[in-house]
Amino acid sequence: MILLRSLILIISSVYLVSCDLEKTAQRHENLPRATGKAGEIIVVMDSAMWQGEVGEKLRSIFGEIVPTIPRQEPMFSLNNIAPRDFQSFLRRQKSVMFVTILGDNSKGNRILKSYFTNESLKMIEDDPTIFMYSKKDEFARGQEILHLFGQSKDVLISNIESNKDKLLEHYLKIEEERLQVALYSAQYEKGISNHIKTKLGCELKVPLGFEIGMEDDKFIWLRNFSPDVDKSIFITYTDYSSEEMFTLDSLLHLRTELSKPYILYKPEDPDSYLLTETENFDVFRKEINFNGVYAVELRGLWKLNNYYMGGPFISYAVVDQSTNRLYYIEAFLYSPGQPQRDTMRELGAILKTFKVAGMSA
Repeated sequence: MILLRSLILIISSVYLVSCDLEKTAQRHENLPRATGKAGEIIVVMDSAMWQGEVGEKLRSIFGEIVPTIPRQEPMFSLNNIAPRDFQSFLRRQKSVMFVTILGDNSKGNRILKSYFTNESLKMIEDDPTIFMYSKKDEFARGQEILHLFGQSKDVLISNIESNKDKLLEHYLKIEEERLQVALYSAQYEKGISNHIKTKLGCELKVPLGFEIGMEDDKFIWLRNFSPDVDKSIFITYTDYSSEEMFTLDSLLHLRTELSKPYILYKPEDPDSYLLTETENFDVFRKEINFNGVYAVELRGLWKLNNYYMGGPFISYAVVDQSTNRLYYIEAFLYSPGQPQRDTMRELGAILKTFKVAGMSA
């Protein structure tokens, strides 16, 4: 059950630090490990609300189709659980969302409302913009709980709609952190990672299973191949000249020119190089803070010149000012007929370990 007093403190941006660290650590170790599928969120809310406007709004946001993969896959998979049924193994789910209408007197909302103190209820009533609260490791280790609440249905829906990007980013960040823990909790390919650092002057933590498929002075292609799933990552760089190199057209030209001599799915055919699918699908460009420095992220679909092969890709372009290099790193996937959402998130989590001089540790 939520530590209700901490709800008020966190809403007020005041963090409560326990004086008994040993007891806190012991409680954490005694918790079961969280379970659940990647990309799955258990939504604990009144069943009538789930079938109504609130549930419809949540499904429209979290069930939006991922735009940068060719398959029709939702951003997240939502499963509704009635508050009275949130017991036993369900309490160990990795991602749990509680949704409460505080002014509604249905049985489900009464159960959820019991998580709040009178003081926190008064604070929420006085400030309708307060609508969410998150907590880690409440019932299980590795668990993330998010409470969404509002005094009325309309207030809650309005806050969810106006903060939908924030809510999606919240869960995407959680997925990324979990993937990195899973990928690097055991050993990784230290030999390959050290080779990348020595040869290209940058860092990337390479998970087990990847091998060097091709390399040159300024280029390394990593590959993890199985009959159903072919994962690729390549790292390369060129001299940085101006901000114009970060435009969409410049980056798409750069990705083809830098990879063209090396990534050949048919080595006997030099025309089997990578292209970007732009006729039928959009390429999404986003400026981001990448481990403390400016970068541009691209997401889209690749295709193979002269062959019917393709799939999703994600890439980052970032400058190392100490060497005046523009690094281009990309992960792309070939897995026809297979789910791709979670694999692309895994590849994105790997790319996020990339570092050059000046990046956050």
